[in-house]
Amino acid sequence: MPHLGERGRIAEEIIRGVLRRTLPKRFSVGTGVLISASGETSLQTDIVIFDNFHNSPLLSEFGVGVYPVEIVYATIEVKSVLTKRELKSSLTAIRKIREVGSKKHYVVPAVDMTILEKPIMATRQMIETVPPRSYVVAFSQRGLGKTYEAFCETLRACLDEHNDHVHGVAVLGDDWFAGRIAHRKPSELFGEKGDSLLSLYSSILKGQQNFSVYPLDLDVYLKGTPSS
Repeated sequence: MPHLGERGRIAEEIIRGVLRRTLPKRFSVGTGVLISASGETSLQTDIVIFDNFHNSPLLSEFGVGVYPVEIVYATIEVKSVLTKRELKSSLTAIRKIREVGSKKHYVVPAVDMTILEKPIMATRQMIETVPPRSYVVAFSQRGLGKTYEAFCETLRACLDEHNDHVHGVAVLGDDWFAGRIAHRKPSELFGEKGDSLLSLYSSILKGQQNFSVYPLDLDVYLKGTPSS
């Protein structure tokens, strides 16, 4: 496929198809833009893994969605060929996603004892500050290193430039996977050569074990909106 745009779209659809067939049904897979209650927006995001059980996109037309950041588990930037320039571009997009996801508003179950001193079910507002997990997936790479060790060195240097965080970078053609260990500066990586797609899948699933999504507080999005 000589046209770069078409090649990129095919690459995205291949990865989306794999995830739709393999992820548990509580995860839905789409593409589009993430938004916050304060009006911040991400760049166009290739793959959005989101909760479609308690929540849903605010808009979903022609295959593209608008996703409140509260409902998003993870995002993936997809590249047919990953270069250092494309890697830095992906890290810039991830940096913006982390800013958008730095304050998330939910409503969660609670018990109210104020009426006749009897417990009744109610809800309370809750704010979370953990942004969605972020990944980069490429079918091949150019200029990032001829060995896995050289690739990791290049990735570390790119991450340290702006203290960026990425939960995983997978290069399927070379069968490489690496991600940044949290709270280590300068950056330290985990990962290995081999089973890159399985490592990506495992990281996405394991990442949700301590990452909860609740019904979003839609009133926060409506606050300040003129009444009709």
